[in-house]
Amino acid sequence: MSENTEEIESKESKSGGIDMTKGNPAKLIFKFALPLLIGNIAQQLYNLTDTIVVGNFAKNGKDCIAGVGNATPIMFLMVSVFLGIGQGATIIVSQFYGANDKESIKRAVDTIYMFLFVISIPLTIVGIFASRPILTAVHVEDSILNYATQYLTIIFIGVLPSFGFNLNSGILQGLGNSKIALLFLGIATGSNIVLDILFVWGFGWDVIGVAVATVMAQVIAFAFSIWHINRKNYGFKITFNIKKLNFEFQLLKNIIKIGLPGGIQNALFSVGIMMMMNLINTINSVYADFTTAFTCAQKIDAFAFLPIISFASAITAYVGQNIGAGNLDRVKKGVRTTCFIGIISSVLICLIILPLSEPLIKLFGSSESDMSKVIQYGQGYLFRIMPFIWLLAIHFILSNSLRGAGQSIVPLIGSLVGLWAARIPTAYLINYINPDNPVNIYFSFMAGWILGLIPVAGYYISGKWKKNAFRFIKKDEVEVIT
Repeated sequence: MSENTEEIESKESKSGGIDMTKGNPAKLIFKFALPLLIGNIAQQLYNLTDTIVVGNFAKNGKDCIAGVGNATPIMFLMVSVFLGIGQGATIIVSQFYGANDKESIKRAVDTIYMFLFVISIPLTIVGIFASRPILTAVHVEDSILNYATQYLTIIFIGVLPSFGFNLNSGILQGLGNSKIALLFLGIATGSNIVLDILFVWGFGWDVIGVAVATVMAQVIAFAFSIWHINRKNYGFKITFNIKKLNFEFQLLKNIIKIGLPGGIQNALFSVGIMMMMNLINTINSVYADFTTAFTCAQKIDAFAFLPIISFASAITAYVGQNIGAGNLDRVKKGVRTTCFIGIISSVLICLIILPLSEPLIKLFGSSESDMSKVIQYGQGYLFRIMPFIWLLAIHFILSNSLRGAGQSIVPLIGSLVGLWAARIPTAYLINYINPDNPVNIYFSFMAGWILGLIPVAGYYISGKWKKNAFRFIKKDEVEVIT
């Protein structure tokens, strides 16, 4: 056995992860993506349970659903920059793992945890006090406003365990260990389902119940992830003793350099969704149940897109590891394979979801007559979105490939162009031209996906990313590889 092979096997045995620098790219990506897919399904079940439980057991089910739907993009806006930086940490960890640099992995974990402690408290305070003003600004109706405010306020109280839980999952994904990240999600999902039913159906807490259940589930999952990491030999420990954390400002700058564009992209995406919610809430004042239908259909849409998200996450780790190992020749083959898988998955998803759209939407309410308009508007959304998700699949996969190579600016540009130059203005224009058929505003998603894909695909096809690909190697060094 060669020294290099021994090094790789030693690396895998300690992290429990997948080394994607050698072997068939398709098999490696499938092997890595499958636990992610199961985990993402668990994550969506985690989110879906809130909506189904309040829709069926709360006193004002439809208003509660709309309240959660309005609160979600605001919550995502407030935390999106950190989530992007967390993704930057995951990418750097994957590069250090590919380079078999264990010391740098520990430094990265310590640094991002110090950042987590510093940012969580002010973000929690701002989120609590800003929730109601922002909800009012996007024209949330009075019947929905209190529910949305209650949900959002409680969710922001749980910012620290939410960040920590997602960060620990991301770190292990960077090490190629998607199976343990799946276990974390399974614990969070199972806890959330049990607590949702207990608090809403058992105690009658309505929206407050699902929010408290979500926070408690994240606390449980975060605590378990810390226990697991500290028990296993990953080469680093999670500690709340700030004095023991080895913070390095230069390393944080490198993490932010990769992750901040993704964070900004997430934030601007959330603002765009809020503008869409503003339009949808305005339509809701004329066409009752329009907001509720949008929330229900989006939950189904998000669930359907999980395979693509899983493959996109897998290609990030794949590219990151191969960039870290200096294997540029393997990157292109892996990206091409993943794009093909994404397109096939999108077609199959569409063929499954559309025939089942009505019974799926009915899951969110107990009264068929009360849900008739919700079903009608929800199907209008799905039939205008699902046939085109293959465009979004390619966009996601190519964008994540570029991020894995340490390049986040072009994906940011693609997202901004697609959202702000196409989707938002097209939605408002369609509603202005044809206000009598409001579901047609959802064709704006297709317009955004097409326009947003152009700069991302163009940059990738041009091959310039290969000339500009860089990796983090030693303490304060960045190496450009060609």
